[in-house]
Amino acid sequence: MLSKYFMFQKFKVLFYTLFLGLSIQSQNNSLVIFSEFGNPFYLIVNHEQINKTAQSNIKAFNLTRGVNLIEIKFQVDDKQIELKDSILISSNSKLLGKEFTYVLQEKEGKLQLQFKSISELSGPSVPLVPEAPKEVIPLIDNSIYGNLYKAVNNKPIFYNNYDSESSTCKTLLTEKEIKYAINLFKKVNDGEVAYKYLNQILELNCYTVLQLKDLLEFTTIDMDRLNSAKEAYTHILDVENISTLLPMFKYQTMKESFFSFIKEQENIKKQKSLKCKLPISDSKFDDLLTKIKKAPYENEKLIVSKKLLIEVCLSSSQIVKLSELFTHDREKLEFMKTSYAILTDKENATLLADEFQFKETKVELLKYMTK
Repeated sequence: MLSKYFMFQKFKVLFYTLFLGLSIQSQNNSLVIFSEFGNPFYLIVNHEQINKTAQSNIKAFNLTRGVNLIEIKFQVDDKQIELKDSILISSNSKLLGKEFTYVLQEKEGKLQLQFKSISELSGPSVPLVPEAPKEVIPLIDNSIYGNLYKAVNNKPIFYNNYDSESSTCKTLLTEKEIKYAINLFKKVNDGEVAYKYLNQILELNCYTVLQLKDLLEFTTIDMDRLNSAKEAYTHILDVENISTLLPMFKYQTMKESFFSFIKEQENIKKQKSLKCKLPISDSKFDDLLTKIKKAPYENEKLIVSKKLLIEVCLSSSQIVKLSELFTHDREKLEFMKTSYAILTDKENATLLADEFQFKETKVELLKYMTK
């Protein structure tokens, strides 16, 4: 590595005779410089910058006969280090059309270019680009996939059947359309793309628990299955049967996480039924605060608060005061989500986001409230 104090105050020009006898008309030699110490740098040849981004191995083409000015720049901490050098190409060389390789190295506290080798040209300045393969698969452009999606140029374009305001769908999916979806997943070679298609279908439609189960069985990763099941919750037509999805998860932690999610959604439904307009009195609030405060650890405080906030209404100032019982953004975010449904002054809801330390957590809460 270069020493931090390493700087150049004077430049010297070193002349290297690369070969003897280059044809006056030909200028097709190339130059390769690579950094011995791995630091990326910029290369300038005859006042023309070769690379737009710093690299540790750079190739320049079409060096001219005579003196070629070489300038190298790179950063060491906040300092820019420069090396100016030159390479002399003689006009009497038999080594026409060759590639010359130099290594940029540090020796006795100074930078220098050290000749490495002469070889055949390794490639053109502009690589050849093969022609794009011709489309041989018959194009499909129709709506034979029912109300799920249509194919345009062999790409699925999904219909949006879901109304987020009313949480209802214009059209319900049939069993045949579920089979269309599963066939689509199987045809996609890329697992990430297939999972993306799955989530688009879940986002844009309504379905029964049984239909959701058929779709979720496509993905074998428990965490992906859990996340998709949570996102699908508000789109389920027979949500009272949601617990039948629990056996789908292989790991107990995933089952417990989904079970907790179901309970939270049921609590939110109860909270919404309160139609909160007025917050609880100061005395009831003080009693609530004391009960949550008694829990010794933050995760236990969170558990207690989720139980106690099912049948009360709180103002934004009361929620903020309770949130101060939580030190970390993670628990504080969970508490804010739990309390949002019982907030009496939702016009002040955005003030809750100011209680977080990190911007990412603020954005997540705002996104949750909007959704």
